[in-house]
Amino acid sequence: MTLRRQPYVLGFALFWAIAAAIAGAQEARGESAEAEVIEEIVTIGTRRRERAAVDTAVPVDVFSAEEVSSVNSSDLIEVINAIVPSFAARRHPISDGASFIRPTHMRGLDTHHTLVLMNGRRRHRAALMRVGGFGAHGTDIGVIPSISIESMEVLRDGAAAQYGSDAIAGVINFNLKQADSGAELRVRSGGYGEGDGEEFTLEGNVGFTLPNGGFLNLSGQYSDSAPTSRSQPYDLTIAGSGQTPLEATGNRVTLGGVTYYGPDALTYRYSPAGEILQAALGSDGVPDDLDSRYADNFAGVGGNRKFHSPAQIWGQPDRRQALAVANASLPLSDSLELHGFATWGAKDQSGGFFYRRPGVSQLLPVRLADGSIHDPRARLYPAGFTPQFSGDVTDYAITIGLSGTAPQEFSFDLSAGYGFDRIAYRIENTLNPSLGPDTPTRFRPGALANDELAVNADFVWPWEAGLASPVNVAFGFEYRDEGYRIEAGDPRSYEVGSFGVPDPFNLEITQAEVDADPDDDLITVECRIPGLEAVGRLCPAGDPVNNAVPIGSNGFPGYPPGFASRRSRGSYAAYLDLEADLTDRWLVEVAGRYEDFQDFGSVAIWKVAARFRVSDSINLRGSAGSGFRAPTPGQISTTVVSTRIDANGIPRSEGIFPPEHPAAGLFGAGTLGPEHSDSFTLGLAARSLSGFGLALDYYHVRLDDRIVMSSQFAVDPSQAAQLVALGVPGANDIARVRFFTNDVVTETSGVDLVATGEFDWRLGATSLQAALNFNRTKFADTGKFVDDETRHDIEEGSPAVRGTLTLRHAWGLVDVLLRARYFGEYSNASTAALDRVQDFGGEVLLDLEAAFSLGERYRLRIGAENILDNYPDPGEFEACCGRIYRSDSIMPWQGRLFYAQLGISFF
Repeated sequence: MTLRRQPYVLGFALFWAIAAAIAGAQEARGESAEAEVIEEIVTIGTRRRERAAVDTAVPVDVFSAEEVSSVNSSDLIEVINAIVPSFAARRHPISDGASFIRPTHMRGLDTHHTLVLMNGRRRHRAALMRVGGFGAHGTDIGVIPSISIESMEVLRDGAAAQYGSDAIAGVINFNLKQADSGAELRVRSGGYGEGDGEEFTLEGNVGFTLPNGGFLNLSGQYSDSAPTSRSQPYDLTIAGSGQTPLEATGNRVTLGGVTYYGPDALTYRYSPAGEILQAALGSDGVPDDLDSRYADNFAGVGGNRKFHSPAQIWGQPDRRQALAVANASLPLSDSLELHGFATWGAKDQSGGFFYRRPGVSQLLPVRLADGSIHDPRARLYPAGFTPQFSGDVTDYAITIGLSGTAPQEFSFDLSAGYGFDRIAYRIENTLNPSLGPDTPTRFRPGALANDELAVNADFVWPWEAGLASPVNVAFGFEYRDEGYRIEAGDPRSYEVGSFGVPDPFNLEITQAEVDADPDDDLITVECRIPGLEAVGRLCPAGDPVNNAVPIGSNGFPGYPPGFASRRSRGSYAAYLDLEADLTDRWLVEVAGRYEDFQDFGSVAIWKVAARFRVSDSINLRGSAGSGFRAPTPGQISTTVVSTRIDANGIPRSEGIFPPEHPAAGLFGAGTLGPEHSDSFTLGLAARSLSGFGLALDYYHVRLDDRIVMSSQFAVDPSQAAQLVALGVPGANDIARVRFFTNDVVTETSGVDLVATGEFDWRLGATSLQAALNFNRTKFADTGKFVDDETRHDIEEGSPAVRGTLTLRHAWGLVDVLLRARYFGEYSNASTAALDRVQDFGGEVLLDLEAAFSLGERYRLRIGAENILDNYPDPGEFEACCGRIYRSDSIMPWQGRLFYAQLGISFF
């Protein structure tokens, strides 16, 4: 038996052992036991309003407001990541917009495979189209304040036939608070043990009574989170410097153990390629405000670490956000109700990019029209520079509905909702090298926006058909309009300056120019640089006259008008969902959905699910179904050029183009099509009258024509010339090209194990919640656009096992929480040849919190997350430029976090 199979076997063995014990305890107590069991009523996975979570045909987890608030974070993504093992989120520093709108995963699938609902209504997507990994485009959960949530439901099953596209991996539904009176205020402060990442959060909730028994509930949050750094010295050997290591921070550079600081400018001697050969103190008119040119709000990042304020930052971004939620209901009569909710969020976030060391092409000197040398290392960045990248996120949504009942218990819900998300980029402490001395150092390179309109009509009718229960007949219709746009940046962010080509002022007449124009009077080569004039000779080898420098705001070139676009599409859908207890033991559900997309035609998908009650203690359940997901307008139209760092620390531009763009066509890209899925689950759920519960579910999801980002294609000289001929902005600097493609078939399978229980002791009451997720993704088929490194990292690059164990003990006025989080083993490959693979070990993080009730209104929480200060294994490769830990690790790598929160209630 292999080690990777043991968790599955152990999980099944554990389930059967405990299930048998529960059944025995149930029989011993007899049918007349009167112990009270609180049932958790669910609103997803079923359209029967009275269905309890344990009785559903599919696995649904319900988390209370108290459980959601038990995680210390102003970011709801971190909250879910801590309490739902099948949910995962990575930290993405130096990853363009993914640093600010974090992609998430459910059951190993992408963000866009999980449908997010609020009060049962579809939540709109974020503006960010992530261009890393598989290219996810999903919802930004981080704009929802946790204090607004009454309960969170997680459906761990494919539900596309019930809820539509995106519900392939599962569904997350946030039920908003409905209190019509009282108020709550929380003030929280914390920071990491490393001395950085301080966070202050203020959040509140208040309820108001409306006429006829209605309510208005308002929630708000403001938080200010400082950045972190987990970097080590940027240790990179500089070519031509005698193997001299370079160590750089925001205002200094160290060469050969000698450190030179900001206002003390550096004088350089260059190789023909522009690399530093020697550095010495000098006075070249370096501005006195050099420090302020490097990301002011990152000045103290790194806290009390030995190496702080680095030029190369690996950590969480600087973030300030304000969030608000309103939820309301107004009964108009005994059978008619007006309801709705609205959300608003604004986030301002900043992070660092890769450090540009002196000597890279972005800092090469050039010759001006008068023959003088412009050297950005002398004028602007003698110690190199690190662009600071920022994103301003604006997100809002509103849904209004009218619901009611008619004779024979026929009910309806008519609603319309609109959601909008926009991320506007800023980049500073950089330059557009092609503009020479006229370059600004701050740019607005453009923005992305996504908006969606949804109109729904849902109906439910309990049909008496002579079965053990009425047939719950649910049907409805939906119209959706989706739009995605790319907004052009300010002109200087993409402007093609004079120095994007060698010798723009024709200071050197070459033999090629003479031969190209036979009618010209020139008969020989000539160097016309003042002081170096020579007829019959070229300018000195390596002279800046022939340097060509990159175009656009370096790090993230602005979107030119040619990249700006607007794409939209409409779709219609109709569904039918039938659910009934055929007997006292057997529940069956059948669902079908028809969707018609403006750009992808029509499709019909289905789902069947059943639950069989083996005994009063044990249920057997399972489901099977199909799914369909059309590529989003963002995936179809995304165009971006950004800078990446290669293995030698050299900045290289990467272009990502729509599949139908001629630039992608050079490498074989074709039309992007939809994904198709088939899935099934099989599980058991057990419970006892004492409140102990256990659930075990196996799942399998096959995705055909899965939409992925291609591997990187290197651009050779002939292809570069074709990109220039196509008019691609910045084509002379693009070294790699990627695009979306339906290139793989994947199969994802796993097991979810969930256990809950409550125990009463003499010294109080203890509750237990345990959850384990075993998940593997395998490639069933692949084409020519995904290499073996990508395949390995998708199959093996995430922990196959994740788990959480939460113990909460209440004793009088004290409530103690202990949470253990386990992250299993995984591995990462370095090259497509798989000649270098690193295995990462498993780790356990422990969180501890004590809560004290101070009278009827006040509650104090003091705690620490990751109290053992554990980190993942350091990366052996792909750790360029000061990186210690893999920045895309699912396991958090920020270290120990301390916090304190004071809550005040007025009820």
